[in-house]
Formats: sequence, structure tokens, C-alpha cells
Amino acid sequence: MTMTASLICDDFPTLTGRQEPHNLSVSDGDITHGEKAVELGRRAGSIAMPWQVKAQHAILSTTQFGRWVHSTCCLIVPRQNGKSEILIQRCLYGLFKLDETIIYTAQRWKTARDGWKRMMALIKSRPWLRKRVVRATCSQGEGIIELTSGATISFGTRSNDTGRGLTDVDLVIYDEAYNLTPGEISAMSFVQMAAKNPQRIYASSAVNQDEHPNGEVLASVRQRGLKQEPGLYFAEYMAAEGMPRDSEETWRYANPSYGVIQTDEKILDIMKNLATPAGRKGFDVEALGRGDWPATDDKAETWQIVAEDHWSGLLDYAPDLIGTTGIGVARVGSQWAIAAARRTVDERIHVEVGYLPIAPNPEIVALLARVDDAIEPCAIATDSRSPAAVIEPLMKTAGIELIKSTTNQAALMCAGFVDDVEDGLICHTGQPSLRHALEHAMKRELPRKDWVIDSNGDPGVASLQAVVLARWALLTFESRVVGPAAAPAFERATGTEGGYVDSFDAMTVAF
Repeated sequence: MTMTASLICDDFPTLTGRQEPHNLSVSDGDITHGEKAVELGRRAGSIAMPWQVKAQHAILSTTQFGRWVHSTCCLIVPRQNGKSEILIQRCLYGLFKLDETIIYTAQRWKTARDGWKRMMALIKSRPWLRKRVVRATCSQGEGIIELTSGATISFGTRSNDTGRGLTDVDLVIYDEAYNLTPGEISAMSFVQMAAKNPQRIYASSAVNQDEHPNGEVLASVRQRGLKQEPGLYFAEYMAAEGMPRDSEETWRYANPSYGVIQTDEKILDIMKNLATPAGRKGFDVEALGRGDWPATDDKAETWQIVAEDHWSGLLDYAPDLIGTTGIGVARVGSQWAIAAARRTVDERIHVEVGYLPIAPNPEIVALLARVDDAIEPCAIATDSRSPAAVIEPLMKTAGIELIKSTTNQAALMCAGFVDDVEDGLICHTGQPSLRHALEHAMKRELPRKDWVIDSNGDPGVASLQAVVLARWALLTFESRVVGPAAAPAFERATGTEGGYVDSFDAMTVAF
């Protein structure tokens, strides 16, 4: 392998591994946060190699609006190369500089516990970090670090109940992502529904189907990366097919930390198992990154309501809003969703998810009452077949009308929403909760061959149902509003998130 000056690192003079991934998908952005994260790590005692620096820059790069360029990141690296150190540096910066709420998950408790120990070692080594910690515990399968600012990080293993009850988690990390299940992903996607600028990171070695029966989730993310999906940072370190497995040049190519963490001694030790087919396959996967990936067919199961490219093309972080507002209320299981729809000056309809509570019915009604007072919508609507309709008696008691759509109206509003998306008459701010809903919602065909949205039990789909109802409420009942146009229900955000917030405190993080 020919070494170049760009691979020389003064901090790691023995480093000879290739610093560029074999497969890469990355978009440009402001890397200020990434530079600061690397520097914070250095000052805390975590020195990054060039490939780790590049990964950190990509993970923490931002748009002109201050949002993450890559809301999803995926690092696939052979074992024993230090990918977890990238995650620890990202968490350290998120905790101490961004005041984030973070969940760090792993397949095994040992990995999660080691992550907690590594982070605490960095914190304890620096008094200026240590003095900001108010709680640091690690027992009974969970490690917690909490700061005086309120920022927290939780380390633990994954399950279908991980993060239950949480909706405002800024960063979710899936370490050892080779064995993620759809149930675990569904649970963890749900915890970020109310986060203003959420991010999720998958980190793993390659999948070996013989040992990892649940490799489909990571394989699906990998396929998205290979297709250069916008908003996804994807870096895969592996040896190209055809490179001989017994060549040190191959080892350097596949392992970016070769010569420092991964060494020829470790590689040769693994090669002792090459006598069997299973051993050779294991070596290819673990040491060379050549995964045995399960087949995926994402397009057949996702984005059934609207095309992904259509939806992505409707982004507008600062629409000029006019007129009254329609409110939609939906519920899937215990998950409620409240959304708003409002016209823009250029004759589109802006839709936005405002609130995603899990709360008793009286609290939902109290929230809607405050929304009604603050926004004075033309209508608050739900589906007559939805579990959300259970609040109608309480709404009547509160003196608020809850309009319920019929099945025929539900079918028409779904078709109308799709028409508006395809015609470019909808705009949105790119909320992850709504994107998740559109990606996973299904169509349920009715006897007349029309259709309605089917959540298929996914609580995240409530966001889409609420938005469709809000649009219908606006179009159907905006004529109720007479006189001059209503004052803006939302004020321009002064920060970097884009979009609008209304003046009512309880809804500041909503709408």
C-alpha cells in the first residue's frame, strides 16, 4: 500500500491504516461543532486519529439553519479500531456543550457499561468537567450521568421497552447495531418524536448472518447509505473484494487504526481459525469488514402514502403564514398527536406536528383547551373511528367542539393530502416525527377501493394522521372565521431551528 502525507499523524506515528472509508456518503455543512468536539475530547484526554476526526466533523456538521446535516449516521468498521471513541467524544460534547438528553444503547451490557466507564474516566480526569456532574451511577443494567445543566446520558442494553415514556431525547446511539430488531428500532424512534433537532447514530462491525439473526435493520441502513440518501452520513471501512486476506496491505486497507489499535499480532491471532470455512468467513467479517448481509427490500414496505422525494422537496423552514388554523388530533395506542395546518401567502398549506404527549384524557383536553384559547383555531378535528374520539364528552364539558370525520371523509382527506403533496401545495419543516410516520404508514383499502391511513400499530404514525386531519379541518371550516385575518399564531423562532412557535408556553416546543 502506498502511504501519502495526508495519512501521517504526529500523535500516532505508528498509524498506517487507510484513513478513507471504502464506501462513503456525506454532505457538506458547517463543521464548527465537530471541530469543537474533537478539541474538547483532546483536552479531556481522548486524542482522535484522522479518520475519527473526519467522522466527528460529518456527524456534527450543521446546516445554515443550525440543524444537523446528517440526522442519521452510520459507521461500519471492523472490530478493534476505536469506533466507540467517536461515540464517546460525540456524547461528551453533546452532554457538556449542547445540553442534550442522550440514550446510549448496546447489544450487550458489558459494552454499555464500558462506554459509561470510559466517559466517566474522561470526566474524572478533568476537574472542570467533574464539578458539573450532579449524579453518576452505574448499577442494575443502567449507567447514568447527569449534569447541573440538566443534560443527561443513559447507558444500557436495548429492548422493545427502551425509553418508554420519553419523547424528547436529542441523541440515540445504537452501538453494536449488527443485531438490532425492528421492535427495538420502533421503540427508540418513538423517544425522539418531540426533540427539536434529533440525531441517531448506528455503529457496528459488519453483519455475519450465521451469528447475527437480526441483521436486517443495519443492512437496511447500509443500503440507504450505498444509495447516497440525503441526510444520512454513511462510512464503511472494509477490504475490497478480491484483495487477498493474508496480505498486510489488505489489513491496512480495511482497518483505519492499523498500527495503533489493530495490529498485525491481533490479525495473525484471528487467522489461526482460518482452517475452517466458518473461520475464514468470521475473519472476513470481523477483521476485513466484508459482511454477510441479509437481503433488504425497503421500498416494498415503506413510503406507501407519498413518494419520499416528493416529501423531501416540500421543505420550508420559514413559511409566511396567514389566516386561521386547523387543528388535528390523533391517537395510536397511548400516543397522542396534535398537529396544525395553516395557509401561506403563496397559496400552500403549511403542516406541522405540535405536540406528542402520552397523558391521561383529562390532561389532553386541558392541553387542547389552552391551544384553543391561544390559537383560536377554526376547528379541532379527529376521526370518529380513532381512539382519540374518547375525549369528546370531556371536550363538551370544557365547552370545546370536537369535530369527528366520517369514514368517507377520512378517505377523501387522505386522497386530498396526497394530491396536495404531489402538486407541491403542502410545505413542512422536515420534522423527524412526520417523516417517520410517512415512511412507515400503510394504506388500508376500503370496500369502494378508496383507502385510509393504517398505523399498523406503530404509535409514530399518529403524527401523520393528525396532520391530515388538521389540513382537512382548515379546508372544511376556515370559512367559519369572519372579519380580518387572525393574528399570527406562531412567532418566528429566534434560534436556528426554523419554523414557528406560538406565544403560549406549553406549545413553545410544539407547532
